[in-house]
Amino acid sequence: MKRLILGTAGHVDHGKTALIKALTGFDCDTHKEEKARGITINLGFTHLELPSGASLGIVDVPGHRDFIHTMVSGAMGIDLCMLVVAADNGVMPQTREHLQIMDVLGIRAGLVALTKVDLVEPELAELAEGELRELLAGTFLDGCPLVRVSAVTREGLDALVETLDRVARTVPERPAGRVFRLFPDRVFSIAGFGTVVTGSVLGGELHREDTAWLLPPNRKLRVRRLERHGVEVDTVRAGDRASVNLVGLERSEFRRGMVVSDRPLAATTLLDARLRLFSDARPLGRWTQAVLHLGTHESQARVHLLDQATLAPGSTGLAQLHLGEPCVVQAGDRFVLRSTSSDLSLGGGEVLDPRPLHHRRRTAAVAAALAELSSGRFPQLLAAEVLKQRRPVDRARLAELLNVAEEDVAKVDTASLPDDIVALGDPPRTVYLPATMHERLEKGILAALETHHRDNPLSERGRTTEELLGPLGFERGGAGEAAVRLLLEALERNRRVKPVAHTWALFSHRVEMSADRRRQSTFVESFLAQQGMATPSTTELTAAAAQAGLKERDVQLALRYLVEQRRVYQVEGEYLAAKVVDGCQTTLLRELAGRKRGLTVAEFRDLVSGNRRICLLLFALFDREGLTRREGDTRVLTEKGRTEAARGATPD
Repeated sequence: MKRLILGTAGHVDHGKTALIKALTGFDCDTHKEEKARGITINLGFTHLELPSGASLGIVDVPGHRDFIHTMVSGAMGIDLCMLVVAADNGVMPQTREHLQIMDVLGIRAGLVALTKVDLVEPELAELAEGELRELLAGTFLDGCPLVRVSAVTREGLDALVETLDRVARTVPERPAGRVFRLFPDRVFSIAGFGTVVTGSVLGGELHREDTAWLLPPNRKLRVRRLERHGVEVDTVRAGDRASVNLVGLERSEFRRGMVVSDRPLAATTLLDARLRLFSDARPLGRWTQAVLHLGTHESQARVHLLDQATLAPGSTGLAQLHLGEPCVVQAGDRFVLRSTSSDLSLGGGEVLDPRPLHHRRRTAAVAAALAELSSGRFPQLLAAEVLKQRRPVDRARLAELLNVAEEDVAKVDTASLPDDIVALGDPPRTVYLPATMHERLEKGILAALETHHRDNPLSERGRTTEELLGPLGFERGGAGEAAVRLLLEALERNRRVKPVAHTWALFSHRVEMSADRRRQSTFVESFLAQQGMATPSTTELTAAAAQAGLKERDVQLALRYLVEQRRVYQVEGEYLAAKVVDGCQTTLLRELAGRKRGLTVAEFRDLVSGNRRICLLLFALFDREGLTRREGDTRVLTEKGRTEAARGATPD
C-alpha cells in the first residue's frame, strides 16, 4: 500500500479545515482557541483512504501569517500539496507565500482546490481560476489539476477525491532510507502511558519496543506504543503520520526542534546550503541575519554567502549558515529562511553538507566544491566528508559523520568516487582517505622500511605493522591501522614490499654478507660459544671485539644477524650461543621426560654444571619457546616440550 502525506496550503479563512472535514469527517481544529477564533493555529492531522488503496496522511496547516513557522514545520515530510483558494477572495498574500514555501521545500506534485464556489457566480469562479493559473505559471503546480468544490454543499468532493487519487498515483513513495527520523510537531501526556510525540516520518522504520533517541542530546528511550492514523501498529515508516509513546521522557524535557531517531545522530551549528531567494524578497547581503526553519527546528542564523557578495531576489547561491542552536540534519533536508522579525519569508533551500568545515574566507575552491555537491549525488557528499578528515575513515565513521546508515555508505560504488578519493580494501573492510593522504602514507611506509634496512643491513626482516604505526602517526585499532594494513597488502601485490617472518621488508632488500661482516659475525659467535656455561657479559664481548678491531656498531649488527639466524639467542638483554642453548635444551627435555615431577633451578644447575644466573636465563628462554612451564619453584614440560623430547630434536 502506497503511503503519502498530503499538506494543505493557502490563505487564512479560505476553507482548508472545512474542506478536510468534508473529505474525512474529521475536524482538524481541535483546540478551544481555534474554535473561538475560527482559524487554525496548530497543525491538524487526519487521513484519507483513496479508491486505489493509497493512504494519505493529511497535514492541515494554519494559513494566518502569524503562524507561518507552524506551517513550515508541518510541511516537512509532505509528498504532495493541495493549494486551497477561496473563489470569493481569490489569490491572497499567504496564497503566494505558501506556494513559495512549498516550492522551496522541494514539493513537486499537487493540485488546487477552488473552495466556496457556492458563494459566487460561475463567472466569478472563472475569474478566480484564471488568476490562479496566472499565479501558478512557472511553478511546480503549473498545469496541475484544479477542482471547484464546496464544503457546505459538497459540490465537487467526489471529483476532488478522484483527482487526489490520480495525482497520488504519479507521486513516488518517499525513499524509505535506513535512518528513522521524525521531527515531533506535537507532544502530550496520556495517563498511564506517559509522553507521546507525533510527527511525519521522514525516513526509515521504527518498531514497538525499539530503542529510540531524542536528539539533541542523544537521550536514550524505549518505544512502548506506536500509532498510525490513530490505529495502534507494530511498525511505522517513511510516509506515515505517526504517534510514538516514549518511555523515559517527561513532557517538560521536550523542546521544539528535537528529533526522534532510531540511532544517535550528530547535531551541527554549521550548514553548507544552496539558497534561493524569493522574487519578492529584499536582496541578501553577505552576513545577513535571518531565522532558519527546518522541520520543527527554529534558530537564528547568519548567512555567509560563498559565491557572490549579494544574492538578488529570485536568484540562487551557495551559503554557509551559522546557527544559534544545534540542529540534527541530513544532506538534502529542505529549509525556509524568514526575516529576524518573522514577518517575511525570504527564501529557502537545501542542505548540501550537514557537517562542513568553517569557511572563513570565500574562495573559488570552496565554491567549486559546493557546486559539485549541489549535483545531489551521494558519492560527492561522501567524498567531501573524506576530504575533511585528517585520518582515514571507515564506513561506520562516515555514516556517523553524515547522519546516515552504514548500509548507505556501503552501497556506494567506489568506482563512482572522484579521483581525489581512494577506497582501500573490499567490503566490509573498506577504508576511505584522500588521494594526497594515500600518497603520503605510501611514501612514509617505504621510507620507514628503507631506514630500517639501512640501519640493519644484515637483517632479512623489516618492521611489523605495529612498528610502522607510530612513525605514520597512528595508534592500534581504528581506521588508521586498517589503512596501513591494506596499504601494505596493496604494496605487496605491486611487488614493492614482501612479508618476512611476520614483518614487512622492501621487495628489493637483500642481505649481502661481505668478508668483513662474515668475519665479525664469526668472531661474535665464537666468543659467546667459548663462554660455555659462564654467563656472558655484553661489556666483555664489546671489549674483546674492540681488541680485535671491531666497533660497537659492528658488534650490534653481528648480534642482530646471529639472533635472526637463531645462531644466538637473546633473553633478558643477554646473549647465549645456540650451541650452548641447544645442548642444555636436549639435556633438560630428556631429564624432564623421565621425571614424575618438575625440575628446580638448583637441580638444573647441577644437571648442566652451570651457574644460577645462566640457568635462570635458560629457563626463561625455554618458557618463551613454549617448551616448559613454571609450576611453583619447578619447571615442567608442556605438550610442545613433550613432543620435542620424544623426537629428540630441537625445534626450528
